Amino acid sequence: MGPSVLWLHCKFGGRAHLVFALTVLLGVGFGPERLRAEPVQRNLQLEVFINGAPANMISSFVQFPNGTIGALPSELEELGLRTGLRPSATEVILLDEIPTLKYEYVERAQKILITIDDAYRRPQAYDLRRNAVPRAQAGWGTVLNYDLLSTTGNLQAARPLWPGATSLTLDGRAFSPYGVFEQSAIIGSNQNQYTQTTRLDTSFRYSDQERMISWDAGDAINGGLAWTRPIRIGGVQAQSNFALRPDLVTMPLPTLGGTAAVPSTVDLYINNIKTFSQNVDAGPFSVSNIPLVTGAGNAQLVIRDSSGQETKTNLPFYASSALLAPGLNSWSLEAGFPRLAYGSADDTYAGTPVASATLRRGIFDWLTVEGHAEGGSGVANGGVGAAVKTGSIGVASAAVAASTMSGREGIQAYAAYETRIFGLNINVSSQRTFASYNDLASATARLQGFAPAPVPGIFGILTYVPYISTGAQNLSIFNDYQPPRAVDRFSIGASVPFDHDANWNLSFVHQLDSANNLSKILSASYSRPLPFQASLFTTVFRDFGTDKNTGIILGLTIPFGQSASVTTAVSSGQGGTTASVDAVKSLGINPGDYGWEVRDSEGASPYRDASFSYRSNYMMAKVGASQDGSSTNAGLELRGAIATMGGGVFFSNWIDDGFAVVDGGAPNVGVSYENRPVGTTGANGLLLVPTLRSYQNNKITIDPTNLPVDAEIETTHDVVAPADRAGVLVKFKVHSDTTAALVVFVRADGSFVPAGSAGKIDGGDEFVVGYDGQSFIKNLGSSNLATIEFAAGSCRASFNFTPRSGEQVRIGPVTCQ
Repeated sequence: MGPSVLWLHCKFGGRAHLVFALTVLLGVGFGPERLRAEPVQRNLQLEVFINGAPANMISSFVQFPNGTIGALPSELEELGLRTGLRPSATEVILLDEIPTLKYEYVERAQKILITIDDAYRRPQAYDLRRNAVPRAQAGWGTVLNYDLLSTTGNLQAARPLWPGATSLTLDGRAFSPYGVFEQSAIIGSNQNQYTQTTRLDTSFRYSDQERMISWDAGDAINGGLAWTRPIRIGGVQAQSNFALRPDLVTMPLPTLGGTAAVPSTVDLYINNIKTFSQNVDAGPFSVSNIPLVTGAGNAQLVIRDSSGQETKTNLPFYASSALLAPGLNSWSLEAGFPRLAYGSADDTYAGTPVASATLRRGIFDWLTVEGHAEGGSGVANGGVGAAVKTGSIGVASAAVAASTMSGREGIQAYAAYETRIFGLNINVSSQRTFASYNDLASATARLQGFAPAPVPGIFGILTYVPYISTGAQNLSIFNDYQPPRAVDRFSIGASVPFDHDANWNLSFVHQLDSANNLSKILSASYSRPLPFQASLFTTVFRDFGTDKNTGIILGLTIPFGQSASVTTAVSSGQGGTTASVDAVKSLGINPGDYGWEVRDSEGASPYRDASFSYRSNYMMAKVGASQDGSSTNAGLELRGAIATMGGGVFFSNWIDDGFAVVDGGAPNVGVSYENRPVGTTGANGLLLVPTLRSYQNNKITIDPTNLPVDAEIETTHDVVAPADRAGVLVKFKVHSDTTAALVVFVRADGSFVPAGSAGKIDGGDEFVVGYDGQSFIKNLGSSNLATIEFAAGSCRASFNFTPRSGEQVRIGPVTCQ
């Protein structure tokens, strides 16, 4: 305690608490080490220059009594400076404490000149990832896709128009902001008039775009990896869904960077194709999320200053979907009952529940780990694996799995490698099973073909669950579905060294199934473009395994017109030699497009057919005839959709993904999608646009030319992102203004009021006089008084107004005096 504190304590005796308070309040000013008042720190707002270049910002600094200058961490971070310190957010950092930093405060100009090594500067960051899509939308409605295909009987028979076979494929869904319910089925009949209905899939899905998760209830396929075999189940499933965020890059991508000594232009080239250009300030910079194609390549960064001097940086890379970006997870969880004999009359659900889980996680740019576990129907199976990037030339993958079933264990091993080296694309993989390895696919396959026993289905529909038999025939069925004992694949492809327009590919597949059937297939292919956009192709294959089969295909494609081509081919194999000619004009995606196809195949199995197809606004129709041996048939196909939404019923082409119902506010309003006309609104002012991309930006515009003359519209375009397989209502706010009129003003001498004059309705809106005294005025009453000012003076005019719906009211000439 200092002398001043002791003196006060002796002076006031028992009033020690008062002494302590005075000491705290006054000790700063009267302590022996601070006998004189200290100067007060100053707050500064300074223009900043870093390494001679302006930072183009005014920043806040603090100057202390000893002349040193500091700033808050947030200010320094905004300037792009690395402090190397970890102070609290409210603690001032002295500039002298930052390594390599020197500064000069120019008080008269109120600026600060900072010099610092680039190692202590934050790079200017440029992210090449696409802009995030807006929040996906979904209205309320339904869609029923249909594909009707009908053929006649043999036209060469006694009754040529006797019906042959007819099938109707239906894919219906009901959507809402809370998910999509979907049901699909096939209804078929044959020439004996026997009709059969086959249910395909029934499911309900809800997707969380923010968390990138989809939940399914109903029919699903369980998740899997390159070394697993998925099965169909009826139950529940939750899995990550990257399709909900098309802007997300799931592969680890390199980040390129450099330092610009002066303001410069940075160009990025991927495989010699320019993909990015940006002006950068002096200092370090980085470019992330570079758009790469899968496989090996080269990225080049070119820095060019104002004098034209260039600095180039090259970075070889290898991008693969086998790798996940660090910290990114891909997973799937499901549980339910195995589905057997899918798509047939024996479609059933087994009574034994199964479950599975799959996970992939990116650990580093070069390492992704994965795992899979499944169980049920008497089997338990699990395995782990990893994918590792080997520098800039390829990715190696490996996995091992083990299983147990009925007291018998087994192991599966998997290894693969993909690379591009010396201009060659090489893919190699090998999978082996040892002892008695089983998985859910083999455990549930043993139930196929067993005598069924009817029980209530899990969807409330009568279904069948097979009972288990131990007969020898059933055991052979089970063995046929066990995982293959060996599967080896090898492929290599590249352009021809002396002919870069030509490409060749060589592949070999070796497979030994659980029943000891051996396949060893070697195939080679070659293709080359020819003059006039023609192309030549050939494929040769040889099976050295059990079947001992050899074949060759040689063909030539010659285009003519914009979308038509002729292909001639010759093929030879165990079945003999066949020559064929195909002339095709592809059917376009726009209403009004048409296509056709003529085919003639001669040889071991003669076959001929011809067809014509047409796409309208409401469906696609196709008619054709075919001859196969002594049988000749005619056919008709109708493919389209029926949708309901926004109070309307629409006939459209097949709707695979999202769609929009456009409310143009009036009939005959032209609608465009991505600047391409797609139709006009109907009598109810609505039009369905069937080809939107879900979870992505879709631009919809309307042409206001055919709107009523008294109509007003806030905007003529909108950007929407529909949810998966859902529709969105795009409503343009069109309303009629029956309080507006075109008024013509003249002066007392009969001349028009000068263009550009400013007017105002008493108690109403302002307006501007145009050429020939014309003025468009809104919010008029039955009687109106206007004041108009112009260079030579002003005048006043009065006029009456009577609204007329659907017409542009014209008043005048009105004398202004």
